[in-house]
Amino acid sequence: MSTSTTFSNRSTLAENWDTETLINFLRDLNINLDEDDFKILRKEKIDGQIFSDMTEKKFIKDGMKRGPAMKLEKQAKLFKEKSRASEKGKIEYFWLFPCGVWSLQHLYPGQPICLGLPKEMRHIQYFTIPYIFSVMIRWPRRRFTKLLEISYLRRRSTVSGGGFGYVSGKKGRKPLADTSNLQEEIIEKPVSSKSDSLVSSTPVAKKRSISKVLDASADIPLRSDGTIDILEILKIAVRDFDQGIISLGSSRSYKSSNHLYVNSEHYIKVPRESTYDAEMYRVLVNWLRKIHGYEITGQWHLEQVCDDGDYHHLYCDLTIKKPENPHLEALLELLATASISKLDGHFEQVFKYEEQLHPREIWIVHFSREDYVVTNPYWPSEKLQEKGLNVVHFWHDRDFKNVRMSARFRDTTDHMLPEIDKTELLSSSIARLLAENDIIKAENNKIKAENDKIRAENTELKARIAKLEDMQTQNELIKNLLSISQKILT
Repeated sequence: MSTSTTFSNRSTLAENWDTETLINFLRDLNINLDEDDFKILRKEKIDGQIFSDMTEKKFIKDGMKRGPAMKLEKQAKLFKEKSRASEKGKIEYFWLFPCGVWSLQHLYPGQPICLGLPKEMRHIQYFTIPYIFSVMIRWPRRRFTKLLEISYLRRRSTVSGGGFGYVSGKKGRKPLADTSNLQEEIIEKPVSSKSDSLVSSTPVAKKRSISKVLDASADIPLRSDGTIDILEILKIAVRDFDQGIISLGSSRSYKSSNHLYVNSEHYIKVPRESTYDAEMYRVLVNWLRKIHGYEITGQWHLEQVCDDGDYHHLYCDLTIKKPENPHLEALLELLATASISKLDGHFEQVFKYEEQLHPREIWIVHFSREDYVVTNPYWPSEKLQEKGLNVVHFWHDRDFKNVRMSARFRDTTDHMLPEIDKTELLSSSIARLLAENDIIKAENNKIKAENDKIRAENTELKARIAKLEDMQTQNELIKNLLSISQKILT
């Protein structure tokens, strides 16, 4: 009888297992127990209830060797600590038991909760199950458990209105996929020793690991009143956009410029908003959150009854918040190559988010390929500017090699600053790489010159050594001749 069959015919409580079920469980753990060890368990009739109280001393007293006894004592402690978790379907169940005894019921612990949800949302608890069962035998147990944890978090977010559910309402926008875990994985480095673990927990080490992935400055730019400088943060973030991703947006994740002029032409393929959203989210999370502990939220799900009397679902693109502060530092609404009518719509729309989130600053961040977006930018009305609306336009070429910026925003004294027209290039990724390559080339040339000098010195030394060897040979020859001459004379 297979392990899974034995398990399914018994109570989910491991303490109720008989001796053979316990032996099958231990065999699946692959802890190098042999048949002699299992014979002792059978002889002493050790079942699930007895096993949880067993110690190394008791196993040795029953005739078991010290090595297996130590392993079984460790498993007995885990067994006692976590076996009851299987009754409730907790995640610990999958850490304790091998996949041979996993049962379907443990993958549906939230079923009673989800039964009270609308029909459109009940599928959420099931959507990962077929895929999980198709691959779980091949996966390491740790990886499967991590996936399961993510699945549980998503379901919990849906139940509480956290943004993973369906979208209803006339103007609901589908949220971006949550990629925060993928980001963790990019930054995370395996810890090889205890000392490494202690070092990696310090802020200095954290900055060092981030700097390997991002070029963003580790320090947060501040204004004269001590508040964070959002415009400088945006400029630094744009400098760290991946040049290749933005460039490919015009051919892969694109939309039409329609009537807007791009390279003096209409209907040109330009990157969609999601391209800029993803890059901005990536940079801010890896910089502000991972180094400084800020909260970065993408696609914040808001609900509101609008002017038409209907209930609408709204999604705020990005927010920046200090954990200890009750209000947001900034609310960012991103746009991509937008027309004037679309800009006007978002100038008004962003204040619907402001009513619920109460940010310190509101920013429209407009990325555009339009020819005149920087030289002849479009600004919100004075009324909206007085309400605190800040706007920045970023223009870039197709390959994201050249980036220009124009902004209008309030200063620390709450006065709207005059238009800033920065026509100098913002240092894009490709420009940075070229500069770094120039430095590397210069260093390589310096090293090459030093190597050439060393080779020349080596050649000279070899010549001197050869000359000395010749002189030594000549001296030996003269010495031999003198010796022969002396013998002849005597």
